[in-house]
Amino acid sequence: MALSHPVTVAVLADCHIHPGGGPDWTPQILEALAGVDLIVTLGDMGEAAGLDRLAQIAPVLGVRGQDDSDDPRTALQVRVLQLGATRLGCVFDPVAAGLASAVDPFTPDFNFRPRCRELFGGEITALLFASTHVPQSSWFPGCMALNPGSATLPSGMEDGVPGAFIRLEVAEGRFDFQFVEIGR
Repeated sequence: MALSHPVTVAVLADCHIHPGGGPDWTPQILEALAGVDLIVTLGDMGEAAGLDRLAQIAPVLGVRGQDDSDDPRTALQVRVLQLGATRLGCVFDPVAAGLASAVDPFTPDFNFRPRCRELFGGEITALLFASTHVPQSSWFPGCMALNPGSATLPSGMEDGVPGAFIRLEVAEGRFDFQFVEIGR
């Protein structure tokens, strides 16, 4: 299916939102998400209230991590997003999914391609994954691996490391991404 206009996707992970008892969305994060068409979460988002708040900005869907309440938007362990010709494979932990031998830095497993075809029903443009709280991007022949880090609990937070998420711009024949840093 062709895209009639570019689509902007925010990719979030590892936020561990627990209103009243842990991290919550800051005004800076919510402001940075303004204008996106879709929000994809990659697990460890916390309570459904956090997803509900995101849903006030744009539709939300994603995959389940270890710290997620039961919610149909994130009930799947594996998800593929088809945006025009762009196919995005989503998992929480690529090592557990058999796609990588390590995640920091991302090291694709020797059977990455066949495992992608098995998990996602075909080739993917990019693998979106989480579980490290550290933003990173890796390219290897024919595929990208992208981790948004955490907007609320970045690794190194005690040293002033900013939170982060990924903003994807997808148009027919084009796929771009950028890390958006959230100041503390």
